[in-house]
Parts: sequence; structure tokens; C-alpha cells
Amino acid sequence: MDQTTPDYALQPPYTRQPYTPPPQPLREPNSAVTMDDVSFCASPADRMPASLVKRRKVKTAKAKAPQPQDSLAEMLRKGIVEHQLGLSVNLMLFVALSYVLFPSLRDRMSAFCRLSYPSETESGMYGQGSRDLSVVGSFIVFFTALRAFCLDYLLLPLAGWCGIAKEKGRIRFAEQSYMMVYYLTYWLWGVLLFAQGTPDSVDSINSLLISLWDGWPFLNLTASMKLYYLSQLAFWIQQIVIVNIEERRKDHYQMLTHHFITVGLLGGSYPYRHWRVGNAVLVCMDLVDFIFPLAKILKYLAWQRACDTAFGAFVLSWILSRHVCYMAICWSIYAHVAVVTMPYGLYSIKDSSRLSDDGGTNVVDNLLQPVLHPEAQTIGFNPNIRWTFLGLLLALQCITLAWLVMIMRVVARVLRGEGADDTRSDDEGEEEDQDVPAQASDGVTVPIVAGEADKAKPRFIEVESTGEDFPTYPRRKGSSSKRKTKGISSGLNLGEHKEILNRIGCLSEEQLAREREKREGSMSPRPSSAAGRK
Repeated sequence: MDQTTPDYALQPPYTRQPYTPPPQPLREPNSAVTMDDVSFCASPADRMPASLVKRRKVKTAKAKAPQPQDSLAEMLRKGIVEHQLGLSVNLMLFVALSYVLFPSLRDRMSAFCRLSYPSETESGMYGQGSRDLSVVGSFIVFFTALRAFCLDYLLLPLAGWCGIAKEKGRIRFAEQSYMMVYYLTYWLWGVLLFAQGTPDSVDSINSLLISLWDGWPFLNLTASMKLYYLSQLAFWIQQIVIVNIEERRKDHYQMLTHHFITVGLLGGSYPYRHWRVGNAVLVCMDLVDFIFPLAKILKYLAWQRACDTAFGAFVLSWILSRHVCYMAICWSIYAHVAVVTMPYGLYSIKDSSRLSDDGGTNVVDNLLQPVLHPEAQTIGFNPNIRWTFLGLLLALQCITLAWLVMIMRVVARVLRGEGADDTRSDDEGEEEDQDVPAQASDGVTVPIVAGEADKAKPRFIEVESTGEDFPTYPRRKGSSSKRKTKGISSGLNLGEHKEILNRIGCLSEEQLAREREKREGSMSPRPSSAAGRK
């Protein structure tokens, strides 16, 4: 009986025809290509579960959802944040070129770069006036440029060199390093000025507090004190801008209220000639403001024990400076001002003599006399001014007390052995921290995981690589476990989908060439089935 091989019998490998998928209609160049448009050859065991398919469709739908357009204010905010250094440098160049190119503007432009109102009777001493606002504006622009330059070109690279992998950690490290340097510099400067202004007759804490008010109104101040006060005022105004244009933190409104009160105290005490007591308040505040960033820097460096030690020093300095020394100044306003020294009345700004005991009731005209009424010869002190200053100082104390409660929570964490962690402003959002390239020991930048921008891009094809197309590298120590090696499987017969995949960027030219060679080799003439059986 003639036995013939049925059509459905298995054929030797060399007699099989290469599989060619049916032609698919090409899409327009701008149309999207989804998972449903690409065919895969896979066994039933390798097929995607229905739940995973459903989850991926949901993600694809979310990715296709139209994003709301930013408002004009939001676009302006982002533009300022991204170009802080460029805008600041351009403003400084504008002032410099205006001074050089326009002689008629030199007198006005010079107020931006040098101190105004030098004293005619005392060398090295200065008065006050509206031109001091130009110096404040110059310091605002200067601090903005200095901060942007230090963060982008000095401190962020330093964070990478220190091995901080998280992008948020690097940013926080850079910000806290800048703040630590600033506050340390100004605290040392403030302590020096306070020591120079303290009378030799001071022999006790009580006499030291009285000396803050004795001799008012002070007529002139030194160049160093003027620079110190105006630059501090500019710094806190700049902090208000930074808080509003950059990423908001959990304690945004507390910080904003704190900054406004601080600016109010500085802006009122300077023209009112109370710079000595203002200097004392700033020294109390700046002491903890450079210890706290130091503790956070140690935390970002993962030096937990050193962080806990610095945090302990921070807590002690916080209580002593902001709740003991600071409250002593507030108590002095209540116990000494208008009782022991500085009685209410009308004073001469020529020789500091008290002309009458009637200081009136006006607050603003007296506080801002050098700016609003530079021609005036007198200045008044009344109960309204006294209680205004005391109220602002106590309002600032209420904010620091609220922060003290948060600090005590961190202290409780340390005592439980959980380590110091800032509860005020580190957790700005719930989004996942983004890993950024870490600096290897040989100076080569090594990527750790893909950033959020890459995660947000829709992926049309995601097939696990078999290892033939892409080499496998050993996992870098400390890298994220979420990283997956993805690619196009070498066992995938692309067929007519090569051009589509190439158009959407899923295949490189090398992979296309390899696939083309494989297909041409499979289509080469081979011995017939009859010859094979012989």
C-alpha cells in the first residue's frame, strides 16, 4: 500500500517555510501605535495575564489623557525658577551698563552699589534714607544669583561627589549647605557687631538688656552695621520670593508668616534706629539656623549617629537662644522700656535730646520717618509703637513654639532609637524619589534608575530580553531593585512590523540589520523533502 505523508505531518526543519505574518495596514506617521497593533509569537504560558493587560490599558488611557495647560502665572513662575541666575546677572549688567553709558543716570545707579548718606561730622558713619532701598534691591538680586550659582555649579556636584543618589536628597543637601554657610557667616558677623556695640559699663545681664535701649535715638551707624542690617533685610525678602516660586513644603504658611514678621521687624527697626536690639534678635535666631542645616546634611550623608549628635546640639541651642535669650529681650521691652530707660516723648534727631513727654499716637510716620519724612527734625515714641514691636516679637515666638512641638516629636524618635528626622519640611509630596546618575570612583557617571520623565512616557512594546541581543551587566551595589532590563526578544519574528517599530524608536539600525540577515538566511534555497528522505 502506497503510504504518502499527510499534509499535516511534521516536516523536517529545513523544509519548513519561514513564517510571514499577514500584512498590516500602515498608520499615518503621527498616529499612535499601541500593543494591539503588534503581533507576538509566544506560547500560552508566556502570554500576559488578563489582570496585567487590564492594568496596562488603564495606564495607557491615563497617559493619553490631555494634560491641563499651565496658566500664565504658572508659566512665569517656572520661567523665573529655571532662569534665576540669568535674570539676576542681566539685572546687574543692566545697572552697570546704565552707569557707564548714561552719565545722567550715574547718581541714581550709584545708589545700587554703594552706601548712601555718609555722615558729615563723623568719619565712617552713615545716616538713613530712601536711597537705602536701592541697596536692599541690589542685595536681593545678588543673593538670588549667588544662591542659584552655588546650587547649580558647586553644591549639587558636591552632593553627587558625596555619593547622594536621590535627586531630592541632592537638592536638599545643596539647599541646606547654602543656608548653613549663610547663617554661620552672618551669625559670626552679628556677634562681632554686638560685642563692638556693647558699652564697657555692662556688668550683668540686666545692664546688658538696658543697654539695648539706652541712648536712643541713635543718630548714625557704622558702615559694617548698615551693610549687615540692609543685607539681612534683603535676604529675608528674597526668602519670601523663594518660598512662593519654588516647590511648596508642608510648613509653607508657617514659613511665610515667619518671613513676613521678620521683614516687618527689620523694616521697622532699621529706620526707627533700633538696629542694636535688632542685631541682638538676629544673633539669637541665626545661632540655630546654621546648626539645624548641619544636622540635615549629616542625615543626607547617612551619618546617622553624627546627625543625632548635631540634632541634640540644635535642640539645646534652640531652647537657649529662641526661648530664653529671645524672651529676655521681650521681657526687657515690658520691664525696662518706658520704665527704666527710653521714656515716652518727642526726641530730636540732631542731638538725641528729649524735647517733650508727648510722643503722640502715630506709628507709621515715626517708624518710617527717614523714608517718609526725611526733612523732619524730630521723632516720637509712644505706647502704640512699644506694643507693636512687642506684639510682633511675641507672634514670632508663637511660631517658634509651634516648631518646638515638632522638634520634641523628633527628640522622642531619637530616644526611641529611630533616628532624627525633620518633620517640618522634608516630605513635600508623596511622589516617589527620583534616582539620578551617581558619581563613580573613577569619575564616570553611572546611571542608577530611569527618572520620572522616562517613567511617564508610554511604552508601546515591552518584551523581556533573552540575553542574546543585549549584554547583561552585574547590578551595581546600592542600585534600585525596580530597574528592569527591557528590550526586543531575539526570538521575535518581526515580519512586516519592522518599519513600524523602527518609526516609533523601538529598534535600532543594528537590530534591523540583524533581523534582515536572519530572514534572508531563512529564505535561502534548501534541499527538497524527497532528497532529505533519501
